[in-house]
Amino acid sequence: MSEPVRVSTEVDNEVPNYGTGFAPFFLPLALWVGAMVTYMVLRPVNPRMLAGSAPAWRTALAGWLPGVAMGALQVAVLLAVLRFGLGMEARHWAGAAAFLLLTVAAFLAIVQAVNALVGPPGRVLVLALLMLQLTSAAGTYPIETSPGFFQTISPWLPMSWVVAGMRRLISGGDTIIVWQACGVLSLFVVAGLALTMLAVRKGRTWTMRRLKPELAL
Repeated sequence: MSEPVRVSTEVDNEVPNYGTGFAPFFLPLALWVGAMVTYMVLRPVNPRMLAGSAPAWRTALAGWLPGVAMGALQVAVLLAVLRFGLGMEARHWAGAAAFLLLTVAAFLAIVQAVNALVGPPGRVLVLALLMLQLTSAAGTYPIETSPGFFQTISPWLPMSWVVAGMRRLISGGDTIIVWQACGVLSLFVVAGLALTMLAVRKGRTWTMRRLKPELAL
């Protein structure tokens, strides 16, 4: 009578420790912060190319590709620390590396576009985007346990897809989610570069204020 019901449990895609379960959340967090720092060091748009006659797409790529190179180095360091420093195991290391490279490309395209369009205040917007993603990416608890606002914005933010994809690549599961995440991140890359091109075209419209700024005391 003390045990009228017995619970039978079955674990899918078991992880060996707590850190492995949290890795899919902290990896995109580190890469987003890396993208923020990258465009604190690099300019989102080269001023010389902006003032020249180079096509807008070439100017956008010239500001994006150096950041991607730095991001690729960051991915290599992160994975090396996880694999050889912490001894973490993953089902698909090669897939995880390729997926994180695409993640870096998407994050950098977004951060570059925001900074190119808004200027220095864009850093605050990028930080606000990070806060929204941390609360809606379902990195610690299922998104169903979050308030409705965060459940609504979760599918529209890139970090949610990165967390879902990395979970499958590290601990296993349905890889269809990974391919869907790759498609969404690719769209973010295209959208980010397109917005940067828009910022380039906008920046080539010179006004009297830009040519002769007002004196401020």
